[in-house]
Amino acid sequence: MRFLVLNDSKGKDNGINRKVLSKLLIESCKLIPNVDYIILGGDNIAGSKKEKEVTNQLQNLRSLIEKYYPRTPLIPVLGNHEVNNEPEDDSFEKIFSIFYKDMLPDSELRDYNKTVYHVDFEDTRLIILNSFHFNEIHKISKKQLLWFREAASADIKNKIVFVHSPAFPTGAHYGNCLDSFPEHRDAFWKLVNDNNIDIVFSGHEHNYSRREINYGKSIYQVITGGCGEKLKDKFKDKNGIVIAPIAKFHFVVIDITIRGIEVYAISSKGELIDKFKVDK
Repeated sequence: MRFLVLNDSKGKDNGINRKVLSKLLIESCKLIPNVDYIILGGDNIAGSKKEKEVTNQLQNLRSLIEKYYPRTPLIPVLGNHEVNNEPEDDSFEKIFSIFYKDMLPDSELRDYNKTVYHVDFEDTRLIILNSFHFNEIHKISKKQLLWFREAASADIKNKIVFVHSPAFPTGAHYGNCLDSFPEHRDAFWKLVNDNNIDIVFSGHEHNYSRREINYGKSIYQVITGGCGEKLKDKFKDKNGIVIAPIAKFHFVVIDITIRGIEVYAISSKGELIDKFKVDK
């Protein structure tokens, strides 16, 4: 089973960076075997204060992806730009959930408009969290944590988490992600640690990086934010860094195999910029 991860593709061409994203999609289509599912990790559009404009941008994004992957299901993650950065209510969440209604599962947390959910694929569970719910910006609230604990405790071989705002940012957004609320961040990562989560994927910072976070055992946090936004590779927090921020446009591939989970980060030029595996 193969997943393609595309994060932070926003731009000025009706909400997306069409030029960069097209290159990445073309490069990803060279993969053998083909991609089974596409994970949109947040900030895939620029967003707008106008609800109709947000819908148009989402359609522009989806139309471009379907040009290269006409029948590949999408798994969307909410970022700040999908909800106009600092939302005052859930109106933009509702647009998001209505637009992706044909893709979203029923295993959701109520009152979050299907932006907090999990989806199972054989022996693999993907858990999607919302770090930009109104009044909960850069926070995994107690309500989400309770739901996450139940979702993460399931007896499933592979468990992977996606949340747009990193728990441990490295550079441009250091101090302004989930680390804005250390108590909530630590409670979240303790559940990650205690429930055998394999990897946590985030975006928001516009680069690729990988680090080990140790709250009892080492778990990888991968930041992948390189599908169109202006790239930055300066970083402030070096703790646990395995791959320091790389300022290259890229996508990520996740392969689920009999032996475990294999992850590849590939640039728009086809260059392998990182590769690792989690043995199971």
